[in-house]
Amino acid sequence: MYTKIITFNYSAMNIHITRGEKIWGTKIEQREMLQVAGAMLLVTIVYQGISAYVLTDFQFNWFETIGTWSGLVTVWLARTENVLCWPWGLLSALALGYFFGLIGLPGQQWLNWVYFFFIQVWAWSYWVAGSKSTTKLPVTRLTSVERGMYAIGLLLLTLVIYNLIDVFVPGSTYPVLDAVVVAASLIAQYLLGRKNIERCYLWLGPVNVLSVALFYLAGAYTVMALYVAFLIHAVFALKSWHASMIRTTNTN
Repeated sequence: MYTKIITFNYSAMNIHITRGEKIWGTKIEQREMLQVAGAMLLVTIVYQGISAYVLTDFQFNWFETIGTWSGLVTVWLARTENVLCWPWGLLSALALGYFFGLIGLPGQQWLNWVYFFFIQVWAWSYWVAGSKSTTKLPVTRLTSVERGMYAIGLLLLTLVIYNLIDVFVPGSTYPVLDAVVVAASLIAQYLLGRKNIERCYLWLGPVNVLSVALFYLAGAYTVMALYVAFLIHAVFALKSWHASMIRTTNTN
């Protein structure tokens, strides 16, 4: 059975929408969300079934499952600029934060509960009210100076987070790798909220590739698969957001 996933980009078109549609999505976006949620639930169930059969040390966890499923829905909807990516992101942050605490990754737990949850509340409101017109917030690019500032910020954040882990959770699992992933995720999620295209590059390398390695080492195989999916989505999101940015520029 084949289900067609709808992708519709309003930001590149001169379509006026109501405030309610900005917050909760248009009917097309709501339909896309339901289809994506169903498809990603099936993907999550199938992957976990295969993992349980293949991996002798596989352990099922409800929080890992819910966080992975909602995370997959989030990245798909973010790629298509669907505002309903944010409530799914909130669910993912809550579930994964609890799970990471269980497996000894405090940096990832702090990242989800202290940062991801609240930055997504802000990003949701920014996508709704941050645009200058009645259309949706457009995709933009950082200046060279801003890129340099964020690079320095990434280094400093990594050092700060590593020391916080060392002070509050001494002996935690893989603190250096944990700190790098957390620092890169902090910046990438903020850039996603602003709809800066550079967030795609951060998700591609420092976040997704290193996260796959981290969660493999920690034995979190379902979350590892989630970040493999994140990596693939980041490639398509870069292409999609770049095309959206060009279309928006050409219409102005």
